[in-house]
Amino acid sequence: MDEAMVFALALEVGSAVLLTWLTWRAANGSLARNDLAGVRTRITMSSDAAWRIGHHAALRPTVISGTITVAWCMVSIGLAPLRHPISVLVAAGALVSGALLSIRVAHRAIRRASLED
Repeated sequence: MDEAMVFALALEVGSAVLLTWLTWRAANGSLARNDLAGVRTRITMSSDAAWRIGHHAALRPTVISGTITVAWCMVSIGLAPLRHPISVLVAAGALVSGALLSIRVAHRAIRRASLED
């Protein structure tokens, strides 16, 4: 069971790193609008400008939630009592919460930018 928990927590770390990296790439313009990766909502997909503005705004909450997820997972891997399914769920909850917050922040930034135009 211990090995399975370490594996699951390591997968969470990989997911957090991947999500943060993709958001960073979209925010700096090196990941164009696509149907596979990034914040893909009707609003963010409406234009290239909306894609970049949204991801630029989403980067901060994504980095924060990714950092929290990685830190929690590393502590959980290091401390045997925390190698438990609940630790995996906490990590997943942190990552999903950050993603949902990122979407909200992205939409708000895009709306604010469209009002300024």
